[in-house]
Amino acid sequence: MSGVLAVGIVLLALGNIGVQFYANSRDLPGPGTLSVTAHVVAALLVVAGQIVADRYADWKAPVASLAVLIVTGATLWTFWWA
Repeated sequence: MSGVLAVGIVLLALGNIGVQFYANSRDLPGPGTLSVTAHVVAALLVVAGQIVADRYADWKAPVASLAVLIVTGATLWTFWWA
């Protein structure tokens, strides 16, 4: 499940980047620098966490998966639901 969430956050980050470029080219406000930066940072964090979760079989895997869930939840809560 954490892998699916990681891919989702990466796609949201890429979508935010694309929408911001489109908005800049049309003189529209777009999502803004804060949103784009936060999504890119979240994407980097969840990808790193997912790599750890995939490569280790000891206690690091569930902790990394939980980190992916927390970062994904915080990003979605902050920028999409609140």
